Amino acid sequence: MKIFFFSLVLLIFTTILPGQSLKVSDSPSSSDHLSADLIASKIQVMESNGAVINSGAYQSVSNDPSFKVYTLQNGAYIVRENIANFVLYDTFGSVIRPISNGTQSKDGEKISELATDPLGKTIVLYNPQVRNGSKRGSQAKVIGLENTERNVFFREDEEIRAVRVSESGEFIAIASGKEGGDDKVTVMDRYGNEIRSIAFDQQVKGLNLYGSGSTLTVFSEGRVAVYDVLSGERLGSSSFRGEALQFANYSSSDKTIVGLTGELNGSSLSNIEVRVINVSARKIATQKYSGTLQVNDLDKIMMTKNSRFNYTIAGMSKDLNLKASF
Repeated sequence: MKIFFFSLVLLIFTTILPGQSLKVSDSPSSSDHLSADLIASKIQVMESNGAVINSGAYQSVSNDPSFKVYTLQNGAYIVRENIANFVLYDTFGSVIRPISNGTQSKDGEKISELATDPLGKTIVLYNPQVRNGSKRGSQAKVIGLENTERNVFFREDEEIRAVRVSESGEFIAIASGKEGGDDKVTVMDRYGNEIRSIAFDQQVKGLNLYGSGSTLTVFSEGRVAVYDVLSGERLGSSSFRGEALQFANYSSSDKTIVGLTGELNGSSLSNIEVRVINVSARKIATQKYSGTLQVNDLDKIMMTKNSRFNYTIAGMSKDLNLKASF
């Protein structure tokens, strides 16, 4: 009789206890990121519907593979002309000024990169690798639209893995490392004042500063961890098997980590899986996505929270809408 009663209670409890689940659907891209193309000696900045909102004359010297246009949300843009030379343009397509980010290293350097908040409040130019004999160093500086430059980062023997500027433009995170040692993430304010240094025992692939920059998400191809920037406390972490992590971020209100894995060939992302980790409940909800997505820039993938455990991952050819339950 006792066994029957216990079994009945267990059956009822199992029936009404909600398990974790994740639903993934797609919808047309809602990304408001601007794009730019060099067309007939003009750089044209376009909205997602193809409408041209800015245009400026540009004479390309050659088909340099390092040529790239970075757009700002207000329609201004920055051109990387070659390995280390940049030109800033305003919202009318007029040149503000050229900037050289070269180090003059006799042993060479990799192509300079740029990271910024959407409105260009804080623009970071960085040399991910500067060769000096057997050493591989790096450096970064913050530039202003006016004639200002501020060196904020220098490492003699560490390469820069990734740079992220918070959406507010108030904080900068720079991941760096060298072979044989842990990577480090340095978080600073936009003036270069260091706030926090965090060690990460795998090679960093990407960073995200949530909201105003209060939490930091760090991820490699197989692991993600989230930290409180002010205290340095680790808020949660998770390992991923299978395909490589392409994006990860954290919702502080839900205390969830959201990760996107897949196989990236060129700009085509396939074998996609989404994972939502409830840090508080220590539960994980996963779901595969059967389609293929186009990704032009991993740094432009972003996550927004719609409601509790309900998110949208945007910045790809389609949005992924996530609805998790725990």
